[in-house]
Amino acid sequence: MRVLFVSHYALPHLGGMEVAIDAMATELTRRGHEVTYLASDAVRPDEPRETAATSYRVVRVRASNVLEDRTGAPWPVFGPSLFRELRRELAGADVVHAHGFLYMSSVVAMLSPGGAARVLTEHVGHVPYESRVLDRGEAAAIATVGRIAARRADALVYFNDSVGAQLARLAPAVRRVRIENGVDLERFRPPEPGERERLREELGWDERPRALFVGRLVAKKGVDVAVEAAKAGDGAFELAMAGPGRLGGAPPGPGGGGAAPPGAGGGGAAPPHVSVLGALPRERMAELYRAADAFVLPSQGEGFPLTVQEAMASGLPVVLADDPSYSTHLDGARSAARLVPRDPAAIAAAVGAVLADPDARAAARAHAERVFSWTEAADAHERLYAELIGRRG
Repeated sequence: MRVLFVSHYALPHLGGMEVAIDAMATELTRRGHEVTYLASDAVRPDEPRETAATSYRVVRVRASNVLEDRTGAPWPVFGPSLFRELRRELAGADVVHAHGFLYMSSVVAMLSPGGAARVLTEHVGHVPYESRVLDRGEAAAIATVGRIAARRADALVYFNDSVGAQLARLAPAVRRVRIENGVDLERFRPPEPGERERLREELGWDERPRALFVGRLVAKKGVDVAVEAAKAGDGAFELAMAGPGRLGGAPPGPGGGGAAPPGAGGGGAAPPHVSVLGALPRERMAELYRAADAFVLPSQGEGFPLTVQEAMASGLPVVLADDPSYSTHLDGARSAARLVPRDPAAIAAAVGAVLADPDARAAARAHAERVFSWTEAADAHERLYAELIGRRG
């Protein structure tokens, strides 16, 4: 099959959607399909700009990233070349699979003429913003643009029941399919004997437990809550924060008793018990998971963060905000996952509890192996694509 993925960003721009599409494109290419990934050429100023070699073809379209740079809203503004590039790629595609029903590239792909089967995956649905203007603007866009894009699809894919319910309201007549995201169980794995100690020495970490936060340093990720939780822990654990952005205006670098890894950026102050490591390459991130002791992410308004899956695959127990939609992803995880209120004291207590549990790390890896499989996800996508192509053919 000739599959065209369409999204807002592609790696090296860092985000769960970019990572998920890269993994699926890689797996489908390995199976013999011809895969193209079309996205903007935008990256953040503090991200690596080097593009790693891929087994699939990438088409990068010129776009302005001013909205993300100024407001944190990840919405690149494409130039006119988007229409030309999409028209050319759609002409040779059996399936066009767009991700995110509000992005310019996805909407144009869904509305463009052509005979390709149309699949649309929505990852998060409505994301609450602190800015009332942004929040209301997003809600209005979903009710109009999102509705149009969803109704143009032949099938809608989701992996979170709350997002599935939103899609049902927007496009009740369109087929909906739940397909769980996977995780690379070879890249994200528990440390081998002696590896954790070596990595911690490279990072400048002592033996104090490290709770790892991975994600953009923005409000919806719960950055302030995580920092306050580290303060509430009063030295019981150190919080290591990895991801693009700045914490309270401080650039990435050593802080709170930990040195930044090579390539993490310059120095800068951070609150007590907190280290800001900056945006790191994917391989370095995998090592960071193996060096840490637990994972914390008090985010809100997300489908189910891929970083949680990466952490569990690496053998880290996770502490998350109590989002009811997370529970179906964590059934059977036992002590490896704790859902708690977005309260610093509650999060600090939960981190302490998982650190004290001798079975939590093994339970985390076991859950990832059982539930988060790219092989099963690719199987499900192949079946869906083949069925849709057959109907159109």
